Amino acid sequence: MSFGNGNGGPVRGPEDPTRARIAAAMIALVGTRGYAATSIEMVCEQARTRRSHFDRCFAGKEDCFLCVHDEVAAEFCERVVTAFAGPDSWHDRIWAAGWAAMRFFHEDPTRARFLVVEVNGTGNGAQERRDRVLQQVADFLDGGREELEHPEKVSRCTAEIVAGAIYGTVLARIEAGCIERGEDFLPELVYMAVMPYLGSRAAEDELLVQTLR
Repeated sequence: MSFGNGNGGPVRGPEDPTRARIAAAMIALVGTRGYAATSIEMVCEQARTRRSHFDRCFAGKEDCFLCVHDEVAAEFCERVVTAFAGPDSWHDRIWAAGWAAMRFFHEDPTRARFLVVEVNGTGNGAQERRDRVLQQVADFLDGGREELEHPEKVSRCTAEIVAGAIYGTVLARIEAGCIERGEDFLPELVYMAVMPYLGSRAAEDELLVQTLR
């Protein structure tokens, strides 16, 4: 999955240390205060840089958010995709992807909030990015059709609906400040993921063996 500059504004490469500080400040401020309560001046102050340097890197506050969100989302997707590619069975790949996602969220809950929560209040461009990530999740889930005797009886739409439900659960947990205990509700996410393809009994088994995961 590739992510580009949000609005076509000026962007310096990630190797620019000042740009990296701006990006880190954007994540920290938006992830704690929210997008609406974060200003360019606050970002510059925390990044220890001048507004003129910010303007050389980004076209504005929204462009900065979108560019940095692209970078965080790309890292998230790369790690989850890599984990998903490892195991042989679709069932085990779903678990591997889930654990990779939880580890990413655990590492930095502020970054997790920036990635998952604040994207919803930042305009159409941000929501399009959210939807691209959800389509990646749906790609993983859609592989479950190959577990069925008649794959054609389940549509791609099923995977998209389940991806949305999983996102809603993760969103609620991050908003509530509970993402650090992601291992406690990962079985619930796997339950939602496998039920349309492996059936309710197999899905319920995921909840029963959660302490072994």
